[in-house]
Amino acid sequence: MLKKRNLILCLFFLGACASSENEQAQDSEAINKWTVQLDELLGDDYPNNPDMSICHSSYTNIAYQNLDLKSCDDGHYDIIINPSDDKDTVILHDVDILEFMPTISSKVEGDEYLEKLGIVNQEWNRQQVKFLEGDFEVSGSNSQHIERVDIARNCLNSYLWEVIFYVEEDGVSKPYYHGWFDFPHELYAELFKIRNGHEFAEYSSYLEHWEDPEHESIQLSKLREVESEFVASFENKNNEEYPLEGERKKKQMNIMYPKNTAVIQDFLTDSTVFATFSPPGFYNQEDPRATELSRLANLDTTYFRTLTNGLFEVELVFNSDSLEKKTHFIVSGLDKNEIPTLAADQVNSGWQNSMGFGNHTFYETYESALAHPSKSSEYFGLLLDADRLWIDSHHVGIDGPMMHWDEDNPELLHFWILSFERHAFVGHYIINTSNSTI
Repeated sequence: MLKKRNLILCLFFLGACASSENEQAQDSEAINKWTVQLDELLGDDYPNNPDMSICHSSYTNIAYQNLDLKSCDDGHYDIIINPSDDKDTVILHDVDILEFMPTISSKVEGDEYLEKLGIVNQEWNRQQVKFLEGDFEVSGSNSQHIERVDIARNCLNSYLWEVIFYVEEDGVSKPYYHGWFDFPHELYAELFKIRNGHEFAEYSSYLEHWEDPEHESIQLSKLREVESEFVASFENKNNEEYPLEGERKKKQMNIMYPKNTAVIQDFLTDSTVFATFSPPGFYNQEDPRATELSRLANLDTTYFRTLTNGLFEVELVFNSDSLEKKTHFIVSGLDKNEIPTLAADQVNSGWQNSMGFGNHTFYETYESALAHPSKSSEYFGLLLDADRLWIDSHHVGIDGPMMHWDEDNPELLHFWILSFERHAFVGHYIINTSNSTI
C-alpha cells in the first residue's frame, strides 16, 4: 500500500561529521540532519510497474521506514536508509549531493536563456546513480546480501527522489527494494544556490511545475568551436526490429500504441502513445503521453563535425522538405574514447545521455558521476526547428541518443534514438565518420 506521503523534517543539531569541540556551535547555527519518510508503491498502487517482471522474489515484502541526510561539509551528506524492523540499515558515506543538483554548466554561464534551458533539462531528465559494493555499508547481518544501492533524482520535479536496492537471485542482480521520498525543500533550495549562485526561486516554476521555457534561437557558436565538418553518408535501419532486451524488454508493456511491434519505423508517427511518468514516479497508462514523432520520420542529411577541443559532434536533419516539421537533432561534446564498440544486438550497453546541457547520463556509477561533473561538461543535445528555435524534446517524444561504434568497422557510428522514458528505440542510423560512402 502507498503510505501517506508526509515530509518529516526532524531538525537535529548533531553533525554527522562534526567533532565534539564544535557540536555546541553547530547546535545554534545550522540544521545538519534531515529525516524524510520512505514510501513503497506495491500491488494496486502500481499496476503498470515494469520491474515486476524482473524483481526479486522478496520485493513486495521489504519495507524501509525513512531516510536520513546528515551533513558532512561542502554539500556532502551521509545517507542512512532505516528499515521498518531491526534488519539491515544501509549507509552511504560522504555523498556529494551537489552532483545531483541541476547545474548551470560553465559553457552556458552568462547567457540567461541557455542557463535556463540547462537547468530545466537537467531536472526534466532522470539521473540514477548506482553505488556498488565498497561504496556503501550495511549495519546489520545483510541477510539478503544487498550488492548495489541506487539513488535517483527522477524527472518529475525537484523533490521527487527514489532509492533502489539490488540483490542477486538465480545468478541475476534484481530490484529487491524500491522506495520513494520527498527531498527536503529547504535543503534543496540551499544546495541549488550553492551549486549555481542563483536563488532556486528564479527557476522554481519550471522545476516544480514543468512550465515550458520559451522557444528561442540557439547560438551554437556560444557552445562549441568547429574545426572541420562534412556531410556524412549513413544507412537507415528504421525498417528493422530493435533488440527487445533490458530496459526496452521490461518497458514494452507501457507502449500504448503501436502494440506488438519492435520495428522502429512503426513508431514514427504522431499516433504513437506511451504511458506517462506520474508523481511520485511511476508509469501510468491512465494518463497516456502523446508524441510528435513524425518529426523524425525521414532522415535527409547527417553532418559530422570535429571540434577544436578534440571532441566531436553529429547533426541529423529530418524532413527537410517541410518547414513545419523540419527538425535538427544535434549532439555535441562527444568523446570517441567513451563510446564503446559493440554489435547492434548489444546496444543496451551503449553510451547514452539525455537532451540538454552538461547532463549526467541516465544511469551511471557514483565513480563515473564524480569523474564527469556537470559543471565542466562539454556535452549538449538539442532539437531545433526550421528557424533554429529550441524544441522541447519531451513534446516530440524522445529522451536522447544512445551510441556505439560498429564492431566490424571502427569508423561507423551507430546512432540510436531513445523514445520518451526509453520505452522503445525510435531511430537507428549507421553514420560513416570517415567522409567516405558506406
